[in-house]
Amino acid sequence: MADMPDYERYPVSEEEMGKRYRNWTEALARFVVTLYRVGKEVGGEAFVDRLRDEFYRQGKKGAHMWMALSGSSPEDFVDCMGLPKLQDTIDDSFANFWDGYVENTPQAFEKELKTCPVARIWSREPDLCEVMLGASLVGMLEELNPAFVTEGFSRLLTKGDPVCRFRVELKEGGDEG
Repeated sequence: MADMPDYERYPVSEEEMGKRYRNWTEALARFVVTLYRVGKEVGGEAFVDRLRDEFYRQGKKGAHMWMALSGSSPEDFVDCMGLPKLQDTIDDSFANFWDGYVENTPQAFEKELKTCPVARIWSREPDLCEVMLGASLVGMLEELNPAFVTEGFSRLLTKGDPVCRFRVELKEGGDEG
C-alpha cells in the first residue's frame, strides 16, 4: 500500500468504489461509441480497418500477459484444451459471466457469455465488438498457436442476441503451439 499514490486513496468503501467504477465504465463506453462514430465519419472504412489492425496487434502483444495472469504456458495451447483457463481469466476480469462451454475438446473451444458491462451502450454501434474485441481475439489466438482459427463472434449481445458466442478451432493437422 505504501506505493499507492495519494490520488488512489479514496475516502469511501470498496463497495462504494465499485459503484463509482461502474459509472466510469459506462461513461467510457459512451466515449468509445462517440470516438468510433467520429472516426467513421472522418475516416470512413480506412478508420475502421486501421482500428481493427491496431486491436489485432494489441491482441498479439497481450497474449503473453494473459498467459501469465492465467497461469498458462505455451504448452497449454498445442490444442484448444488450454483455452478455457486463459479465456475464463479474461472474461472474469471484465465481468463477463458464462455457464460452462458449448464445446471444449482438443479440436474446438466454444463459449457463450451471458453478461457484458458495455453491451447496452455499445449496442448503439454494434460492430464495435467485432472490430475491437474480435480483432484482438484473432491476434491473441494467432500468437498462442498459429493453427487456431476463428470466424469471430457468431452472436453478439450488442446486436440483440441473448449471448455473445465465439468459437475457436484447431486447423486440421495443426498443433503448432
